[in-house]
Amino acid sequence: MIIKFSAKELQNLHMKAEDFWRVGGKDGWQKSNVDPEEILKLYRGIWIKKGHKLVAYVYREGLRGKGVVWATKGEFPEVEDCEFVGYPKPRGAKKPEEVLEGDNSPESYISASMFLREMKEFGSLWDWMEWGLEEIIGELNLNEFELFGEYDLAPKVFVRDPVEVEFFTLHLLEGKVYRNRDIFIEGYRFRTDREVVGKNVIR
Repeated sequence: MIIKFSAKELQNLHMKAEDFWRVGGKDGWQKSNVDPEEILKLYRGIWIKKGHKLVAYVYREGLRGKGVVWATKGEFPEVEDCEFVGYPKPRGAKKPEEVLEGDNSPESYISASMFLREMKEFGSLWDWMEWGLEEIIGELNLNEFELFGEYDLAPKVFVRDPVEVEFFTLHLLEGKVYRNRDIFIEGYRFRTDREVVGKNVIR
């Protein structure tokens, strides 16, 4: 069974999520004033395992920025009290995908695909942005873009074992169209296959 979703609605959620953390701060690592669980509220069918909390740290360097989100059992220590593994990490913290639960509906899986991308991008500004430079698409103007095959661009969930999510994005700087396939391997953890399937053309 295949369940389709609105690319426009998913893109709107994508933009709302990124608007949460587009805020400044002092230079260096610091606790985020933005609660990543506010972003979780945008998505239906998923939640954080009882007894855990998402916490975030952001790094600012002028207009540039990046961040990291962890799941803890309620702790949110200061930066200087964290381990440092390239990022501040509270002791015993887990990655968000390790504590993500849901109702196993098709919507929960596409929600997980989007939400976990937002968590990886959390706090990113300027040249540290990656996911923020991609637009979720459901159609293209074929006078401006060339696809390398025939594709149904609508975001969709393949309800089978394993569950798969497929959606297409346009990279706004590269002008390339990407096909993204998330294969769920355990709970709401997934691996991603990604390929270029189109490009911007001048006609």
